[in-house]
Amino acid sequence: MSSISPQILKKRKRHVLIALISIPSILLLFNLWGWSFYLQAKGFLDEELGKRLISIAAITSLQVSPELIKSIEERTIDDEQAFNFREYLATVNEENNLESVFIIDKEKNYILDAGYVHLEGEKYHCLNISDANRILDASLGKSSCSKLYRNGSQMFKTGFAPLKDASGEVIAILGVDASPEFLRALSNIQNTLIFFGIISLVLGVLYVLVLLAVINGFEAMFHAEKFASLGRLSAGMAHDIRNPLQIINTTYESLRKRYLPQDIEDEMFDYIPDEIKNLNKKINDFLSQTKDTPLKIKLNNLKVLLNHIIDRMSPDMERATIRFNNHIEPKINEFYFDAQQMEGVFQNLIRNAIEAMPDGGVITIKAYPYKGGKQFVAIEIADTGHGINKRDQKKLFEPFFTTKEHGYGLGMSIVFRIIQKHGGEIKVKSRPNQGTTFTILLPWKQEG
Repeated sequence: MSSISPQILKKRKRHVLIALISIPSILLLFNLWGWSFYLQAKGFLDEELGKRLISIAAITSLQVSPELIKSIEERTIDDEQAFNFREYLATVNEENNLESVFIIDKEKNYILDAGYVHLEGEKYHCLNISDANRILDASLGKSSCSKLYRNGSQMFKTGFAPLKDASGEVIAILGVDASPEFLRALSNIQNTLIFFGIISLVLGVLYVLVLLAVINGFEAMFHAEKFASLGRLSAGMAHDIRNPLQIINTTYESLRKRYLPQDIEDEMFDYIPDEIKNLNKKINDFLSQTKDTPLKIKLNNLKVLLNHIIDRMSPDMERATIRFNNHIEPKINEFYFDAQQMEGVFQNLIRNAIEAMPDGGVITIKAYPYKGGKQFVAIEIADTGHGINKRDQKKLFEPFFTTKEHGYGLGMSIVFRIIQKHGGEIKVKSRPNQGTTFTILLPWKQEG
């Protein structure tokens, strides 16, 4: 059987903690790098695409005569001329991979839409405040371009150029929309980054949970092996002590027969067998505490068990002027656990609570579904005693650790082991001079 020393456990926990910090950090840095790349690419595309749209709009506007615009507005343009003009705008649209080419007046009403999407006289709706500002620039005679913006699932960008008459006055505005196909790659990058960010978050959380489970597994293995080693050591020590005791007892009987007549009593001789019996009893008590007894899981009633323990220990509480509060939720009744071993757990914790309040106080026991769920039962045993300092709390469940003048320091390590074998957990919350609360979590298994 392998052995995990405290140093090895500490080293393994340190390695796991390093991994716990490093892997999520790498995922975070990778996500930050991806978004940094996206923002740089977006800024570059926004700038370069803006220059391209302004150039297309400005060059196209030079090919549109003021008379043509006037004839369209006055509806005096002939069919052939109108067809040729639309064909020209369609060619500009196709050659430059645009979404649309259109002309609006200074009041933002459509004069012409090369794509036949909007009717003449229809209002041009600015999808972004940047659109409105750029139209204002164009109406003042300056070619400009809106910023790259998203509307719904698509990204848009529009360039504007003024259409002027012979005197240089702006009579209309020509607009060109960038193709969504051209912008879709950037949108796809953003969606991919969002998706990868979500996946990284999920994987990061799962990774943290797995590593925390590994740390808990190391600690559980450490306590299990420590307790098993304690059992083996105790059995060996008991054997080594009992052999000399047996020799002492045999020698005692021989000396008694040789030097003391049967009809004469001598207290000096009586001390020897009494002390041998006393030592044997202590050895048996010690072995019973360190023996890792298998669980006998049966359907038991927690409320009945706790009431039985409380009734049996109530004389001790009365002598110590300790009041008792008990609140067990009605739904917490029968479920599967080892009643005999859990009885030892509850007795140990209640006994410690009594000893922590030599001047009297209150013991409160609660049992309820943990976090309102159906997986665990929470059992709290709280006192108003002298409390436990933080340094001692870390060692509380280690074998042979005790702050008492008498005792082996095995009680709390045995409590920890029994609850661990049930697949449960025990937590301690304590403040000096304010009291201590032990919370036991047991699997709430109601069916065999």
